[in-house]
Amino acid sequence: ELSLLEIRRRNRRRRQKKQGTQGTQSAASDTPSDPTSTRRAAIIVPVCTVQGTPSILFTRRSSQLSSHASQISFPGGYYDDDLDSQSGGWKNELVNTALREMHEELQYDIGRLGVSGHADSHVEEDCTQNVHQRDLLVNPPLVTILGQTRPVPSMTGAKVTPIIGTINYDLPCHTTSEFAALFPGNPEEVDWIFTVPIRDLISGETSEPLQRWNTNYGDNEQHGKKSKHEYWGPVFPIPEDDMKKEGDKIWGLTAIVLRPLLRKVFRPVFDENDVGVIETARGIQA
Repeated sequence: ELSLLEIRRRNRRRRQKKQGTQGTQSAASDTPSDPTSTRRAAIIVPVCTVQGTPSILFTRRSSQLSSHASQISFPGGYYDDDLDSQSGGWKNELVNTALREMHEELQYDIGRLGVSGHADSHVEEDCTQNVHQRDLLVNPPLVTILGQTRPVPSMTGAKVTPIIGTINYDLPCHTTSEFAALFPGNPEEVDWIFTVPIRDLISGETSEPLQRWNTNYGDNEQHGKKSKHEYWGPVFPIPEDDMKKEGDKIWGLTAIVLRPLLRKVFRPVFDENDVGVIETARGIQA
């Protein structure tokens, strides 16, 4: 695991960089300064249990951000060579990116919860952490990295790699003070941290036109009007909550990453086992 000194050094370096630039914001929705940029980025999909219920953790971006404010996303951001190189905790640099951004956004206590660990000895080499396996048995880390999916292109050209991880603690409900104490959040980046049961995500999936991708084409010969080609994308609802704002929903790149995981990984488990148990609670490594 990264030492507290190393974490503080990285956070200090990050603050210094932000003073001279606009900073690196959430890769799930932000726009790089260069529209043709092919910068690498990573997000983490935090699978968890909440009082025994299999769930996924999300954030809502701060309303004060200059772009894509108040959108629902996974923790994540752009790769930073100074902070995420192989000198970090993982050989896979994008795992370092995802975990760094997760900590920066959620602001959990690394000294108490740790950083990250292995899923098992069969994880691909580039997803292997540079820590001794026995250390994980003494103090289970907050997150176990299971692997990653193929990069997903964002609208800005950035290649966003989803990292799949499980939180190794059974969490309290996100509406409780105990949850807020675990994940106080960085108000400059997020204004709500919450979880949604996986079963609700599976059953609530809908779709809607992606307005920014829809385009008008040539004149329609029959009607003398321009025809419109529509692109549809997945949308997932957010349960009612005092923190929920009008229009809150899971859509865009976040929903595009989420849908195949729900359909190909989680739905078969729920269909086969009615309770859909995922053994991530109490430090059990999936």
